[in-house]
Amino acid sequence: MKRLTHCFKAYLRYMQISRHEVFVFVEGKVTDPYFYGNICDCVCQPVNVSYKICRSQELSKGNGGKQVLISFFEYLRRKSALVHTFKGKSTGVVFFLDKDVDDFLRTQRRSEHVVYTLYYDVENHIFVEGDLVEATAASASMDRREVLACIGDCDRWRREAVKQWKQWVTLCLFVAKKKVSSECNYRVTSRINNPLHGPVDQAAYLDRLQRIEGKLGLTTRQFKRAFQRVSRLIDNIYAQGEPDRVFKGRWYSILLTAKLRDRIGSRPIDSTGLEARLRSNAAQTLDFSEPWAEHFKEPLRNLVHQLQR
Repeated sequence: MKRLTHCFKAYLRYMQISRHEVFVFVEGKVTDPYFYGNICDCVCQPVNVSYKICRSQELSKGNGGKQVLISFFEYLRRKSALVHTFKGKSTGVVFFLDKDVDDFLRTQRRSEHVVYTLYYDVENHIFVEGDLVEATAASASMDRREVLACIGDCDRWRREAVKQWKQWVTLCLFVAKKKVSSECNYRVTSRINNPLHGPVDQAAYLDRLQRIEGKLGLTTRQFKRAFQRVSRLIDNIYAQGEPDRVFKGRWYSILLTAKLRDRIGSRPIDSTGLEARLRSNAAQTLDFSEPWAEHFKEPLRNLVHQLQR
């Protein structure tokens, strides 16, 4: 922690003497800089405000992530440096974070300087708002008509994908809420769907459920009641048409890749590194002038207004 504190102090000093007025901190180094860079362009360029996209790895010599950003946010808040003036130069800070399931764990930071994704992560926004047919065609070097024949209507495909993994999502959220070590977690793909884009293997599902029960040390009745509460929560979220709040966005590229390979068969496509290309190419199809982007623009716009007073 002392090393991080030293890094924080040095980075604050860097921000104070930098020519940039707005510092935008993001978690990831792959998708996030492009996504939030476009958000910043929309807000900052028209009013001639200089900004810098800062990756979390810059704060901890390569080991980044959400927790590092939260720690830096807390440090700046203690120093009253989220918006401050140093030698006549005003500087403002905003943190764009993946929501994950922090809202269900009640661990979200409440501040106008911390902006969470509406969905599980930024990849959800990319796959919900992007043109998947165009992104898939470019990523796999396919004709658009081939892509349409494989996945059909994109919205319907996403609905089917989240529905197929609903039981896996339930296991993952339950494990997260109970803070128990388990192979059923958001860091991995489904261990109960076989194939990945196929139906649930009920034997595998029950096996994982029993393993989780064994680790919690609850009575059978207590475990059943606890799990039913999470199951009902997931049911309600899905019924409201909001599965992206609990479904990890990165899983879309994995499932889409699996479906393409299954449907294409022996026909040659450019499948090496396809998952990563799907995410980046889908991001390039986004229209950041559309209403969905206001969730991210508005807090940044408010920060810019504070600096220009």
